[in-house]
Amino acid sequence: MRGNRSSKTVRESRHFCAVVLGLLAGITFSASLRAAEDPTNQTTAPSASIYRNIAGRDLRIFKFPPSGLPGPARPAILLVQGGAWSRGSPEQLFRSARYFSDRGFVSAVLEYRLADTANSPVESFSDVCHALAFMRKNADELGLVPSQVALWGISSSGQLVASAATVGCGSSEGSAGNGGPDAILLVSPVVDAVSDGLFRDLMKGHGKPASLSPTHTLTRSIAPTLIMQGDADQTTPIERSRVFCERARGLGSRCELIALEGQGHVLDRPVRDGVLDRQVRFLREIWQ
Repeated sequence: MRGNRSSKTVRESRHFCAVVLGLLAGITFSASLRAAEDPTNQTTAPSASIYRNIAGRDLRIFKFPPSGLPGPARPAILLVQGGAWSRGSPEQLFRSARYFSDRGFVSAVLEYRLADTANSPVESFSDVCHALAFMRKNADELGLVPSQVALWGISSSGQLVASAATVGCGSSEGSAGNGGPDAILLVSPVVDAVSDGLFRDLMKGHGKPASLSPTHTLTRSIAPTLIMQGDADQTTPIERSRVFCERARGLGSRCELIALEGQGHVLDRPVRDGVLDRQVRFLREIWQ
């Protein structure tokens, strides 16, 4: 009897160890899958330059040179991450930046001040304009055409990008002559910022929401614009983008709105890849 109990105990111990090891292996495998799905783990670390120092803080721009051998100056894309004006990091867009650089563009992702107790979308907007000016100033070093720099924005950063075109960045640089972008690529953007409650709250004490709302500051022709957005988007309704594009076209601008059927504010992964491909084709169409 005692020997039987001992054998049973050994078997139970072995079974317990096997279960534990299996669980650990499963956890490790799941973690590996999550890491593989993380876009930041799919690209090599880019080089970075400081484009602005303000309030004792260095703000960086992460550079992705085009693939292939050095050649003539290329069109460029500056990407701005979303995140409700107060969250997110440049690394979110490294995969997208690599997608563009692999297709022959000079691409870059900027780091900007997020809204907090001290900063608002006003400061974020200022940083976007400074990063755009940095790219043009260093066009020779970066190998880009200073009159062919697109701005890319998603959700909240769509407001920052579009405002750089409608409000301008306070200089005569760029094809529009106002320091803004030479092309605009928007995904699920906030174009009517006055209708966005969070934006209004973040602007309290910093300025009128209408002063940085793309729809409300659209008073002249702007750079060619492509907006891609889900037709089921409840966060930034597509109807607001339709109004923006209609006004832009009425002022003589090229503004294309592509509705993504059945998509909400956050796009499915295959759809996101399709968006990037369509954006590449749009830029090639306008800059050939």
